[in-house]
Amino acid sequence: MDRPTPAVSQTTVTRIQDMIRKGELCPGEVLPPQRELSERLNVSRSSLREALSVLETIGVLRTEPRRGTFVANGSDGNTDVQAWRFGQRYSPPEVYQFRFVVEGYAARLTALRASPRDLTALNRNLEKFKEAVRKEDLVVSSRLDFEFHSRIMRVSGNRMFAAVHASYGAVMLESQKLPLNRRERLWEPVTEHENILQAIEKQDPDGAVYFMHVHILRAANRVGIELADKVA
Repeated sequence: MDRPTPAVSQTTVTRIQDMIRKGELCPGEVLPPQRELSERLNVSRSSLREALSVLETIGVLRTEPRRGTFVANGSDGNTDVQAWRFGQRYSPPEVYQFRFVVEGYAARLTALRASPRDLTALNRNLEKFKEAVRKEDLVVSSRLDFEFHSRIMRVSGNRMFAAVHASYGAVMLESQKLPLNRRERLWEPVTEHENILQAIEKQDPDGAVYFMHVHILRAANRVGIELADKVA
């Protein structure tokens, strides 16, 4: 089975957006079947599916059961209404609320027990994240964002935190794709990750939980969700 390549998936995202901007695909128009579109773009179907998932999450496309995938109105990706694939299970506010509580405490534990090797891995992730955001590589940046949080859950030493985060990885990753529709705010999570990591490096548990809370509150805000009036 072929696996999606991040670079190919991101290129496919860009090419589909170009097709929309050029009027080759118009708002309200249904996309060609995946087999036809993958041949047209000369990409694997797995890479195409990942690209379509990103575009749907950031509001450029919408999928209607038994009807197909359509170009959304307001297809420049700046709409506040994004597709949410897990609506029958959890709402986006529920996911961000869960992350606020659990990831905040995980950051606290990580600040107390992170090894030099852990810190090196987190710093390496941050540098790659910066590079992906500079390139506006939505596919890679969302994966690196997920990896940063996943690593903190593992380094916390709480095996249940790590297991739950891994089990619900698709939901967590989707919540990290949602803010990508705010292209003018793409750099914000980079700064937020820097603040979290600096607190962890200083072995400052209160700072780590504070900056993780700020990060998740602002991530929710970037998709129009207000979790709280202030950080607890």
